[in-house]
Amino acid sequence: MTTHEGNSEHGGVHDSCTSLAVVATERVNVTMDKAALAAARAAAIGDNVSLSEWLSKAAWDRAVAQAARVSAEQDRRAPDELPGWDDAAADRIFGRDAA
Repeated sequence: MTTHEGNSEHGGVHDSCTSLAVVATERVNVTMDKAALAAARAAAIGDNVSLSEWLSKAAWDRAVAQAARVSAEQDRRAPDELPGWDDAAADRIFGRDAA
């Protein structure tokens, strides 16, 4: 997948265009453990993606996994609570439009 980043004319926000979607991105500064950074760089090279793309996907995957754990724990504690609530919460958490 090829990514083209646009100019930073909108307050540091970039538009990344891929063959699948247009995704708004934001430039951030991150302080990382050197070994973790080296591992991330090697993994990004192995996946043939930029370090930014690899870190973004890793953060997204971890956030989704955490949300799934929280949801499972809520379901375990209150299995009959408000049908559809998890869908509405997920929409709010991940900024999806409620259709």
